[in-house]
Amino acid sequence: MEPTNLGRSFARLRETAGLPGVRLHDLRHTVVSLLMELGVPPHVVQAIARHADVKITLKVYAHANLDAMRQALGKLDGRLP
Repeated sequence: MEPTNLGRSFARLRETAGLPGVRLHDLRHTVVSLLMELGVPPHVVQAIARHADVKITLKVYAHANLDAMRQALGKLDGRLP
């Protein structure tokens, strides 16, 4: 299916469902971010997202792990002098 037609079809379905102005591409970002947050290995996420290189996946979606990093570093509270 041609990408523009797919976008139009999705927009009609979205409007019919009464959903806010979300693009199909936004859903792609959401899925990849959620997969990263769930701890799915980056090479698997890369394959699902069809990125050419896992570096792209890690660079674009590194923000998805910020909460996990903050939580991990928070465990150091009270452990350091």
